[in-house]
Amino acid sequence: MMPTVADKYEINPDKLSEVIKRAVEKYVRNPYVMAEISNRHIHISRVDLDALFGEGYELTPMKELLPGQYACDETVAVVGRKGRFERVRLLAPIRGKTQLEISMTDSFLLGVEAPVNISGDLRSAATVAIENPQNGAKIERACAIVALRHIHLSLEFAKRYGLRDQQVVAVEFEGPRAVTFGNVLLRVSKDFTDEMHLDIDEANAGGIKNGDYGRIIV
Repeated sequence: MMPTVADKYEINPDKLSEVIKRAVEKYVRNPYVMAEISNRHIHISRVDLDALFGEGYELTPMKELLPGQYACDETVAVVGRKGRFERVRLLAPIRGKTQLEISMTDSFLLGVEAPVNISGDLRSAATVAIENPQNGAKIERACAIVALRHIHLSLEFAKRYGLRDQQVVAVEFEGPRAVTFGNVLLRVSKDFTDEMHLDIDEANAGGIKNGDYGRIIV
């Protein structure tokens, strides 16, 4: 008979069972959500897509991010008062208004004052230039924000843990740079998968990688 893990490492089977039981109970009682790290990107409007790429241009989906939402092959340059970013990726589907999502560090490098807003809220958004280097087309829009950190949740997940749409929670990540994020907005929909969106600054602060799990604290 093959030796068990307990035999190999001389672990008391009763003690091992207790450790496993406590670990399972911890994850059952507490809602954990997977982190997805977002780099700077643009949600673009029909009018602005036409202006940059030509009338009637259609985006080319490259990678699905959430059901029905994609990172696209197309990229543009973004220019602020002090700096410039090349190859900023466009996301589909097309939106009613163009929105550039950047980190706080990005805003300093560009030389703009981007507010921390809920995605879709462009009040006080910073003005930047958006260029298509391939054809020289250029537009200026008040569209740059630092997106408020948030979690996408399925209806099933929210119901299981008694969470609701627009609820604000905290999320704790363990590890060498353990960190707890406050002011995390929950967004619940039947179309969502369960994941927390963090920007590069937030991820680096906690040493967090794609696929790491944080604990939701109500």
